[in-house]
Amino acid sequence: GRDGPDFSELPEGCIASVVSFTSPADACRLAPVSSLFKSACDSDAVWASFLPPECRQMVPRRVSSLKELYFSLCDDPVLVDDGKMSFSLERHSGKKCIMLSARALSITWGDTPRYWSWNPMPDSRFSEVAELINVCWLEIRGRISSRMLSPGTRYAAYLVFKSTPTFYGFDFQSVEVGVGFVDDEAGKRERSVYLSGENNTRGRQTMPRLTVPRFRRIGFRFLPMPFELVDDNRDGGPPPAPASAEGNENHPKERRDGWSEIELGEFLTKDGEDGEVEMSVMETKGGNWKAGLVVEGIEIRPKEGKE
Repeated sequence: GRDGPDFSELPEGCIASVVSFTSPADACRLAPVSSLFKSACDSDAVWASFLPPECRQMVPRRVSSLKELYFSLCDDPVLVDDGKMSFSLERHSGKKCIMLSARALSITWGDTPRYWSWNPMPDSRFSEVAELINVCWLEIRGRISSRMLSPGTRYAAYLVFKSTPTFYGFDFQSVEVGVGFVDDEAGKRERSVYLSGENNTRGRQTMPRLTVPRFRRIGFRFLPMPFELVDDNRDGGPPPAPASAEGNENHPKERRDGWSEIELGEFLTKDGEDGEVEMSVMETKGGNWKAGLVVEGIEIRPKEGKE
């Protein structure tokens, strides 16, 4: 007699139907069980359940399967909204991730060349980034409709940026960041963070210069990406998730794409509800001059381990 059920007797469609109610990570874990499971777990019937409906029109190139489409959207964000926004999927859950480019943000004095310049950068997903030349009043705001995100999900927003060799004015000066729904001021949470590295806040503050070159070469480096979710057909680049979750949350973390990020706050998208979420980065009280901040945008992605 048999000690347990023989899953090999189940129709492939039945297995695919069951797997479609799990998660992308579960589908990858179940695929090696047998050739029947692999065929079912790799089928379009399974991966269609993990993809938001609008995704099939977002990838311009042809893909051989919906699984390939899924991992393509995880590894290579797609530009939308005339290149002012990028769309991708969180690798383990399939939740939507959105990044607002610097052009999609409201930056005080952003159109004044004396204070900000707009330059292309080869390592940015967008056609241009905003570089801070010299200001006392730093104010950056962004808004997004919660309808564009996955419902029933706790999200976090992150300022994605770099610093130039002439970066100054931030070592000992915190900035105020916040995230909240526009129609719920009482629920908006604000806190103080630092845009300089943790070690820099312990060192000596350099005196600000009165003039800063308009164009500078930005140095960067790539970090190795640990492989987290197995995909036999994966050949894309590294995802934009941070390289490490360790360290002080009030200081920036280095990302695998060579940029840095600082968390601005969290919010929850509820099923069937729509609202506008505002994110802000401000330093208007210190009165000191600031320069050398390169803003790529604000990324909104599911908060790790929270839904």
